[in-house]
Amino acid sequence: MNKSFDVKTDEQGGWFKVQRWFVDKLNDTEGALIPMGPENMQKWPKAEKDYQVFLENASRLMIRFKKPERLIKMIVNIIDEQLGITHTSILLYKAEKNAFILIDSKGESGMKIPIGFIRMTHENPLIKIFNERKNYLISENGVLMHEEVTALLKNKESLEKHEDLGELLELVLRQMELLKANICLPLYYKKSLIGVLVLGNKVSREKFTRQEIGFFMTLANDAAMAISNAQLIQNLQESIDEVKGLYMREHNVFIHTAIALATAIDARDPYTHGHTERVTDYCMSVAQDLEEIPEARSYKNFKETLHISALLHDVGKIGIPDNILNKKGKLTKKEFEKIKEHPTIGATILAPIRELGDVIREVRYHQERYDGSGYPEGLKGAHIPLIARIIAVCDAFDAITTDRPYRQRKTSEIAIQEVRRCSGTQFDPIVVSAFLLAFEKGKILKNGVRHSGKK
Repeated sequence: MNKSFDVKTDEQGGWFKVQRWFVDKLNDTEGALIPMGPENMQKWPKAEKDYQVFLENASRLMIRFKKPERLIKMIVNIIDEQLGITHTSILLYKAEKNAFILIDSKGESGMKIPIGFIRMTHENPLIKIFNERKNYLISENGVLMHEEVTALLKNKESLEKHEDLGELLELVLRQMELLKANICLPLYYKKSLIGVLVLGNKVSREKFTRQEIGFFMTLANDAAMAISNAQLIQNLQESIDEVKGLYMREHNVFIHTAIALATAIDARDPYTHGHTERVTDYCMSVAQDLEEIPEARSYKNFKETLHISALLHDVGKIGIPDNILNKKGKLTKKEFEKIKEHPTIGATILAPIRELGDVIREVRYHQERYDGSGYPEGLKGAHIPLIARIIAVCDAFDAITTDRPYRQRKTSEIAIQEVRRCSGTQFDPIVVSAFLLAFEKGKILKNGVRHSGKK
């Protein structure tokens, strides 16, 4: 155990020390890009609730780590130190082993589960009940609690409604007892089970509160998203490393990997299917009339940087919850503020990949407006990178001419009028001119986007 993490929760300011320790850890760890400052620490609630606020902030930081498993281990350590639980462990699915592996475990002496020792296949009753979603027959939130499973097994009348559930529950209960588990929480990402969070009893023998269960569910969801995101980025990085030194092969593999990543992002929202491909095509058409201007020449490779930036401009939407991304109807102010985080999240996700160079900057600023009223930094005019200004116009045109959950698409003529109207305010007039020229030449609608209500 790290001696520098030896704090007492009953001392005034104890959680301030935990926060300071965690910030120090972030500064020492690769991928810790945005540590919280002292001004945030001083606003935290009192000690009895500090652990929840602390862990919520930690879970939000997961997306900024290249290796979220390292942060998960920190969180497991904190749960063990601060909540007085007999043990805490996490099982994660490893595709190469086709099994769920114990990646971390903390607990009292004699109760600690050996790391890496436990492997569960899809046939394991605990994995099976989560995979088949039968856990929701036991509890509304899908969390398995030892006492609830035990009580249900005694209720023969309830079990008669669900064939074979009783036999499966008996096996699940036996598995939970082998794991010394009071609570098991599934880690779902989209429709897939990617892990299980296992919690023992409280040392005090008190029951977990409803608030604590809800908090652990949130933590499990955040962990699932962070791990899946890291795997996507890791695959992208591995592709680059594999072909390093072979420029053409590297370029082709990288582009295809970027396309695959962009396709995965588009797939989260059926309304924006093909959005990234169209925006990229529009950008490349506009670039033909801009590549000779001084700003374009200042790039090491203008067209390639534009191509990759357009493909990855929405990568940050990985970090936006589906219920916000796919919402039918107007977003609340809080939901829109969450959406506005996607350029920063995208730049943060791509930052570890050194080969991307200028791409990260373009992804970060593609939602800035020419008049300075955009986000995330309110850049104005030429302070916004040229490629980001190009993506902004093409992105907006595609948004207007495609169906969205909250409105039907409009004709290309209406979209063109809107682009013209926003020239000099939302958009760079030079980029707008190049876009309009490409439109008049028929380059923008070459893939059959609706024009005048007809294909």
